[in-house]
Amino acid sequence: MKKIINRASDVVTEMLDGLAYVHSDLVHRVEGFDIIARNAEKTGKVGLISGGGSGHEPSHAGFVGQGMLSAAVCGAVFTSPTPDQVFQAIKEADEGAGVFMVIKNYSGDVMNFEMAQDMAEMEGIQVASVIVDDDIAVEDSLYTQGRRGVAGTILVHKILGEAARSGQSLEEIKTLADKLGKNIHTVGLALSGATVPEVGKPGFVLADDEIEFGIGIHSEP
Repeated sequence: MKKIINRASDVVTEMLDGLAYVHSDLVHRVEGFDIIARNAEKTGKVGLISGGGSGHEPSHAGFVGQGMLSAAVCGAVFTSPTPDQVFQAIKEADEGAGVFMVIKNYSGDVMNFEMAQDMAEMEGIQVASVIVDDDIAVEDSLYTQGRRGVAGTILVHKILGEAARSGQSLEEIKTLADKLGKNIHTVGLALSGATVPEVGKPGFVLADDEIEFGIGIHSEP
């Protein structure tokens, strides 16, 4: 797939600036951070955040809005955001009723989001979370702590986002999230390998008559 890229090192910054510019009526970029947050007036409800490495667009920044995410934190391409970035997203999303985090089951994401939760709770912000592990292609992986969190994460965003919009409490959203985790199952399929901009070539090559079934979102087998 051909792409228009100025400099590989600027991909994430330019993507976020462009998203915030085109949809300035709905979202904004948080100054000094790789975070997209919604413009909606705070109404005292539970905030909802998610995030992870960039390169999976429109996830997660494209799902910030009414009835979905309050904010999305964007790491470098295929790299988990840092705890301080996640902590800032929590503060952006907080409306006084707590913040719920949707975390994909990758070691870096889980560790950094949980560290950010500790930082937030030290400042008096209630935080709860769910780890999404919808991928049925693997029970374990070199890249995760178990089953991977993949496309089913978007359904979790939408369902929990609507629960937050309707005024459910942090505890109610946590209960709903735990039920969802047991009932959302997906499997990935690739027609070609992903290309990391800094690398400049696909992570693997498939022939015209081949597909990769059960692939992870970072080209994991």
